[in-house]
Amino acid sequence: MFVVEYTLYHHSFEVLGGSERVAIAVLSTLKSMGFKVKLVTLYIDVEKVKKWDKNFVVPDEIVVKKFPIKFGLYKALFTSILTRPGNTFSTIGDITNADYSYIHFPWSLTDNLKIINAEDNEPYIKNMKMRAYFLPYKYFHRLFFSKSKSKLLANSTWTGKILELSGYSYEVLYPPVEVGEYLKIKGNRDPKLVLSISRIAPEKNLENLFSVAKVLKDFTFVLLGSSGRSKKYLEEVKSISGKLGNVKIVEDFTHDDIINYLSKAKVYFHPKVNEHFGISIVEAMSAGLIPVVHKSGGAWLDIVKEGKYGFGYSNVEEAANAIIEASKYENDFRDVTLNFSFDKFKERLSKILTR
Repeated sequence: MFVVEYTLYHHSFEVLGGSERVAIAVLSTLKSMGFKVKLVTLYIDVEKVKKWDKNFVVPDEIVVKKFPIKFGLYKALFTSILTRPGNTFSTIGDITNADYSYIHFPWSLTDNLKIINAEDNEPYIKNMKMRAYFLPYKYFHRLFFSKSKSKLLANSTWTGKILELSGYSYEVLYPPVEVGEYLKIKGNRDPKLVLSISRIAPEKNLENLFSVAKVLKDFTFVLLGSSGRSKKYLEEVKSISGKLGNVKIVEDFTHDDIINYLSKAKVYFHPKVNEHFGISIVEAMSAGLIPVVHKSGGAWLDIVKEGKYGFGYSNVEEAANAIIEASKYENDFRDVTLNFSFDKFKERLSKILTR
């Protein structure tokens, strides 16, 4: 019996996060549809990935390419250049030459954020050093992918809007969120305990968290923070939280830490502006927390649905009031999160691939 082979491109499994969850879900879907799958990547520790995500299926073939530059964005660009049409799928994150490109965020099109007045909070537009970092990427991306015929799958309506403004068509395919375990969480919740989960980095807009904590002195804020690249910024964050007194930072948290705080907190506060999607928001909602997110990005449009399933804010005063209201909210939004489950992702992707 002849078995069709699919090639899946993903730049690296060195850092395990949301984009790797998508890659694993795509791999699982392709295998469940009967395809042989070849994975092309720059790095993967199969045993580590197995332990990290129970949905991981070992590909039929793994091709590991070498690339000397350490910068993540340029690792992604190099792997993107390897993509070709012909039963191929990319989860690298931007537009490629594969048959399907899953778009976490189109870094090649960031200048178009100005059209939707979203550039003010984006450091890769406002910060000169970050602009310099991104400029070669944009140039080479335009050189290699300006004639791409890839079918684009956006992780949110907001990400899709940027593609649309740039002249591309797209379809929304929400990333898979492992909500099953969190749906089982029970506990006596503290209405004055507010949880946030974020990488500790300047682009995560943690100043929003600190500004609100300064106003709501009778609330306790817990930040589960994974380390970013800047030790200097980490020290600044720890210094600010220490002075505030009502912000606790748990660095490089464990899975047990997540379960512990998801069972205690009543409110989930997301400080990021223009969040492309927001997996941690869905996870928190599935555990029964009430989300408070900025009125921008996929978090507001696709998850909270502009206030239907949580609260929004556009400034510090609105954020403080939203947290107070969320702390009093009687119901939760657990059922809504089933729309973002791993099984839903596989179901939707299977339909896309069989059209």
